[in-house]
Amino acid sequence: MTTLASSDDPRVVYVWHGTVDAFLARGDAAQASALAMLRPAERERHGRFRYDDDRHMFLLGRIMARAIVADAIGEAPHDWPWREGPRGRPEVDRAECSVSFNLAHSAGLVVCARSTTGPVGVDVEHRSRAPLEHALVARCCADDEAADVNARGDGWRDHFLKYWTLKESYLKATGLGISVHLPDVRFRLESSPSAAFTGSLAGADAGWTFDLRETLPHHYVAVATSTPDGMRPTVTHLPFPETWWP
Repeated sequence: MTTLASSDDPRVVYVWHGTVDAFLARGDAAQASALAMLRPAERERHGRFRYDDDRHMFLLGRIMARAIVADAIGEAPHDWPWREGPRGRPEVDRAECSVSFNLAHSAGLVVCARSTTGPVGVDVEHRSRAPLEHALVARCCADDEAADVNARGDGWRDHFLKYWTLKESYLKATGLGISVHLPDVRFRLESSPSAAFTGSLAGADAGWTFDLRETLPHHYVAVATSTPDGMRPTVTHLPFPETWWP
């Protein structure tokens, strides 16, 4: 496995992406090797998925995360201990480990983010996902966000997904889950998105960096990472390396 760990910059948050199509193109042997890397409980979960697409994205995500964390801590992908933290947030099961990672997938694209500056969350949404109901805007957006979405005319769905993806990345980084009143985290969409916290989240730590961009032609990827020292990290997006596949 080719490693980046020796030159890893702590001021960089890395986000890798891989596609199910590329994974399947590697053939049955690669899929069998990937399955062999899973723990028994993971293999059982893999087998419970009803649809092939979901099963493939789960397996690809696990393999990507294991390789990505292994690169940072200098261990073999199958050796480091994985645990499910608050509301299922994945974590390295070591108290002294400074590496945070997070996974997301949508419509055949899997993304995995890694940070050493603090908790990280990532979300990905396909821009042509199942039709969205307009009622979601009022339920999920603060008044100024909703006004921005509604000003886009027929493009409101695509613009709404930008807000949704950012909110999801923050909730995944914090482990809060969607039980939070979503308008209480309010975003401004600029070259560098920023958030304000109101209502149930009033007084929340404001030391977060957010990133939103298009990945491949049809997906939005949002990243939220805690920056306790106030120094904004660089968010770098990369394809999952060929040398890291099983």
